[in-house]
Amino acid sequence: MKKKTLVLIMILACFELAAQYNITLSASILDKSTNEPIPFTNVAIKAKYLNAVTDMDGKLELTYDEELVTEEDIIEFSNLGYEKLEVKVGLLYKLLMNSDKIFIKPKPFAQGANSGQANRIMGIVKSESGPIQGARVSIKNTFIESKTNADGEFSIKGSMDDVLVVKYLGMRDLEVLVSDAENMVIEMQTDGELLEEVYLEGQRKAEEIETATGKKTEDAVGYSVTTINNEDFPPGAIRLVDIIRGRFAGVTTQGFGDDASFILRGKNSLIAATPAIFDVDGMIYTETPSFLDITQIESISILRSLASVNRYGAIARGGVIKIKMKYKTGLDANGQPIDQALVTGNDYDELTPLLEDVPFVDSDITKKLKATRSFEDAKQVYESEKANQDVLSIPFLLDASDYFQRWDEEFSNEILKEIAQIAYYNPKALKALAYKLEEKLIHEEAKLVYQRIAVLRPNDVQSYRDLALSYVANGNYQEAMTLYKQMLANDKPNVDFSAIESTIINEIKHLVANHRQEVNYKDLHPDLLSVKFKSDVRFVFDWNDPNSEFEFQFVNPQKKFYTWAHTKFDNMERMTDEIQKGYHTEEYIIDDADKGEWIINIRNLSEEDTENPTYLKYTVYTNYGLPDETKEVKVIKLYQLENKVTLDKFKYKG
Repeated sequence: MKKKTLVLIMILACFELAAQYNITLSASILDKSTNEPIPFTNVAIKAKYLNAVTDMDGKLELTYDEELVTEEDIIEFSNLGYEKLEVKVGLLYKLLMNSDKIFIKPKPFAQGANSGQANRIMGIVKSESGPIQGARVSIKNTFIESKTNADGEFSIKGSMDDVLVVKYLGMRDLEVLVSDAENMVIEMQTDGELLEEVYLEGQRKAEEIETATGKKTEDAVGYSVTTINNEDFPPGAIRLVDIIRGRFAGVTTQGFGDDASFILRGKNSLIAATPAIFDVDGMIYTETPSFLDITQIESISILRSLASVNRYGAIARGGVIKIKMKYKTGLDANGQPIDQALVTGNDYDELTPLLEDVPFVDSDITKKLKATRSFEDAKQVYESEKANQDVLSIPFLLDASDYFQRWDEEFSNEILKEIAQIAYYNPKALKALAYKLEEKLIHEEAKLVYQRIAVLRPNDVQSYRDLALSYVANGNYQEAMTLYKQMLANDKPNVDFSAIESTIINEIKHLVANHRQEVNYKDLHPDLLSVKFKSDVRFVFDWNDPNSEFEFQFVNPQKKFYTWAHTKFDNMERMTDEIQKGYHTEEYIIDDADKGEWIINIRNLSEEDTENPTYLKYTVYTNYGLPDETKEVKVIKLYQLENKVTLDKFKYKG
């Protein structure tokens, strides 16, 4: 019997004699030209604030109270690259009684986007060490782009005689003519200028490890000590807990964020599951010393046996986490920890110009538009210049859109939409578009772009985190919560969210604190439900290319600076992790910190692609998580910042 996709579920209600009916619309959303499913299609009965999103297989389920929706209400289907479909609910009922399929029509630039393996080039990228995960494969002189998976495999829309451009961090760029559409094998060579190999011959020095009584060689220690040095710290670690969590066998974490504690002994231990204490250069802490600057930690050792902790006495019955700093940590006159990393060698005495005061040279299109005297003249210049471009660049369209904002916001936004047309297969360009839409508070369009990116990069961490944030901005709170729960549980196949766990936790706490009534939070850990969650200032940096090299500098009110370098030479492991796992975000929080002026400087260190360069999204929250929270998004042309500039400065009142 043919399955009926309009399901009427009668729920007996004990409210007088009335019965309440729920209606569930269940269907598959398909591409009209290819019959392939369309993931992340938005379905909404907007007049009634009802919405749903199809899954990765194009499956839809939308449930609502029959009395809430009439047959005259309009249901809308929308997806980037497809014509919007609007139909009356009553007519949709009739259609679904005969078929469980709903077809939407692709726009010309999206034709064939869901065409399976037709018109595609497939192959593998490898080096002498084996398959390369995260290599970027593109069709020359287009914005069509793909990325290799964990086995080095790629699939890209193209045809015979196209030229593939292949890039990967630490490897020489390659251009390869397509000669075999189904079985290309591309071998990359190490960039000798970056990674010269040096071979040394000699005797291995006995490794020294930290013990309760100082350094000893491994052979001289009569008990087990596990140590990791700073070069072994996980990429993306922001706090001390990020380093310890998951890096030591048998160590379990209790709690979240800076309040987490660590259990060193298992359930079979003779000693009860008591949290470990911390020994930081001889200073004992019974709670996690979250104030430590992790860039100044030299090593972390786990002491769990009775022999290794007997000098500490009963307080160490749960074991000891021994931390050695590059510089000694002591206490000030008030008994507060002193961050000695800030004492010498990093005094800030520069005069760095503010970003908005830097006289950048206008792009060619901006110069020509500024020379016009009316909106109509400017439109003619724009159309003429666009027609003369061999390949439309992303800066051309973004700069033109910025200029026309002064004349006509609608026309400015139409120019932005052209990026989605020319770069429908390019996540980097689409992210630049999404950043700009968010800056202009056009959140619904930004959501469509982020959904398209998730289709292009289903194995990238950033795809789901960005999409969850976009759902929050659009009021789709439960959809956001569903994604956040999957990220927190690492419940997406082939995706590892551990690198941004602290960011996920902060954003879940924020979602619960602000929208508790709109989300299902019952299965969350109690530590995520605190009504006291807040941060004075939260900065989030997102960039649209994990290969980009740049440097942040943070200056505190005492004019001491801390630098975070996103470069191959300073942070190769982190950048490789970003490329392979697919994330490019960093957050910083200022809470109960020194009062006074804080400065954030930035400098670009990459040679940029002129057609599709790197953009940075800078989001700053004040009173994060509180009712009076403020949020500001700025899109920065990172490719312009050849010299250091001040991105932001502000007075922190504490």
